[in-house]
Amino acid sequence: MPKVFICVVSCLILCLFTQRSFAANPPKKVKGKVVRIVDGDTFELLVNKTTYKIRLSAIDAPEKGQDFYQKSKQALSNLCFNKTVTVELLRKDKYQRWIGDVYSSDGQYVNGRMISDGYAWHYTEYSESAPLAAAQATAKRQKLGLWALNKPVAPWLFRGEKRNTKPRKAA
Repeated sequence: MPKVFICVVSCLILCLFTQRSFAANPPKKVKGKVVRIVDGDTFELLVNKTTYKIRLSAIDAPEKGQDFYQKSKQALSNLCFNKTVTVELLRKDKYQRWIGDVYSSDGQYVNGRMISDGYAWHYTEYSESAPLAAAQATAKRQKLGLWALNKPVAPWLFRGEKRNTKPRKAA
């Protein structure tokens, strides 16, 4: 019985610690000017004198060398290049980019707009958002953007194919 009590108390302390650390460190919002578009889901944001590399959360846009890459990049540029946006910084990825939710100065959700206009996929490996899934289904049904292509290839599949077709070095 004492072991069960100690386990329960330990779990409660852990839960309280986790809640406090999250409450003390909520997702950070930054507001700045978009100074460079890297591709259809990544840009650089200048906040005061600090540059943040931002990767839009929940979306995946065509890769360089893939159909619709340039159009996707241009769509993101049209939405936010040289404009002020607010980014909710969620976390950093393995490339040290900030993953974030991006909002235009008029409150438009840029991540969602890229999906609803057919310039990016809903990245379901990292997002279970029902509104984004619905936006993609509508864009697909209406053949908007990349959905007008005969057989659009998701970026994660394109990256996988690219990795598998690279010539290997001789031993």
